[in-house]
Amino acid sequence: MRTSTLARVGAVITASALALSLGAGPVSAAETSTAAAAAAPSAAPSATSFGTTSNVDAAGVITALRLGSGVITDRATTQFLGNIAGQAPSNNVQTQVTINGRVKGRVILYPGQGNGGVEIPRGWGSGKVQLGPTFFSDGTVDQNRSNVFYARKHVTSKATYPLKIHRRNSKVTFKVYGVKIINPSNGKYQSVKRVKLQRSKGGKWRTVKNIKLNSKGNGSYKITNRTKYRYRLYITRSATQEKFSTLKTGKI
Repeated sequence: MRTSTLARVGAVITASALALSLGAGPVSAAETSTAAAAAAPSAAPSATSFGTTSNVDAAGVITALRLGSGVITDRATTQFLGNIAGQAPSNNVQTQVTINGRVKGRVILYPGQGNGGVEIPRGWGSGKVQLGPTFFSDGTVDQNRSNVFYARKHVTSKATYPLKIHRRNSKVTFKVYGVKIINPSNGKYQSVKRVKLQRSKGGKWRTVKNIKLNSKGNGSYKITNRTKYRYRLYITRSATQEKFSTLKTGKI
């Protein structure tokens, strides 16, 4: 009888936790993956500061308001970075936040070319985000709206090996450990409920099974198959959650 083979696969998280600079505003373009801050048009203003240094005598104005997406973690706020420019009678500039078509409130708007942006409370939830109008300390309002960007929930596994595979002859057992997603309302990680088990065939990933997970983010699946494949766990990015995948295994 053939001996057992155990394959262990470590998680590769495509969206790492974003660094926050509370009270000081965004300071670095710290978002991974394709949701990175979109480039501003070539005609975007080069101004990066609000306040009296701009010698503003009239009402404030926003001349650039474009941000990239961010990832919600267990931190109290989520940072969204991009190109923010304009003039204002003081540095007290606030902008309205709309998520999934619902107004959530106002946050401070920090200027910067590539590193300007906002910090949005985690509890406001995930989905499509848009900023504006923007409110200035003198009571004037700029009606410009930002581009649409996304607040996505972080998906991760706290297990050293999220996927373990055991083959005994033609019988293969897959075990999943600790795949969880952040709950924005309380800042705790909970089971993601389902994760795709995929295998590589002909250079393409194909889903074998959507494995149901328990409250701890654990699950299992068994098949009978003599052919050996490379496997991974995978969760697709959506408007509300980030992508998750593990490293591919050797042929098992």
